[in-house]
Amino acid sequence: MIKFMGATDTGKMRQQNQDAFICRRVGENAGYAIVCDGMGGENAGEVASATACQLIEKFFHRDVNENMTEAAVKAVIFSAISAANAKVYSMAKENPDYHGMGTTLVLAVVIGQNMHIVNIGDSRIYMVEKKAVKQLTRDHTLVQNMIDRGEISEEEAINHPKKHYITRAIGVGDTLDIDYQMYELKKESIVLLCSDGLSNYLRLEKLPEQLKSCVHKNSIQELIDFANDQGGSDNITAVMLYRK
Repeated sequence: MIKFMGATDTGKMRQQNQDAFICRRVGENAGYAIVCDGMGGENAGEVASATACQLIEKFFHRDVNENMTEAAVKAVIFSAISAANAKVYSMAKENPDYHGMGTTLVLAVVIGQNMHIVNIGDSRIYMVEKKAVKQLTRDHTLVQNMIDRGEISEEEAINHPKKHYITRAIGVGDTLDIDYQMYELKKESIVLLCSDGLSNYLRLEKLPEQLKSCVHKNSIQELIDFANDQGGSDNITAVMLYRK
């Protein structure tokens, strides 16, 4: 059986939570998780993340089921994201208060043994198997591009002044490139989807122990508390999925 759990928190430094998430099981062996981290002034970031999250979930709630083929899952994911991008982009164009708004996105759709994932922006997905940790997503940021070109090291990127310059987001253009991948979800796998309010504080060598503790407690609150204890400088959202 697939198990999901998630939580979000404003953090210690922000007045408003511009993150949004949804996770839901569909039968015993299927389900989905969505995490969005909005950006924009006043309420715009909150509107962008909530709009994208809810619209994608509308597609998934209608179409995701345990008997889907790989091609069908991918088609639903791309249709849902394209619709969300068009909606947020349209709202930003039509309402001056929403100009420039957008949102990052990570999502996972699990059908049986297969996990289909997408990332847009700098929210992340990690997979833990025993003590091994793998970041499944690649950030769409200016700093990541600099790392890829060999201009800076990953250590230099941690405190780089342009660390949060995002190069891809939902709602900022009328077209959108979508990074899609598929992985096997093994019995021992634990998957974490999170906004940068958590990933900025993570130490990968400690992540297996943290996630296993959450599984044992049947609560993800430990990760939220951890980010707040480290400073809570941003909104914090985390969703875990695993087989039980």
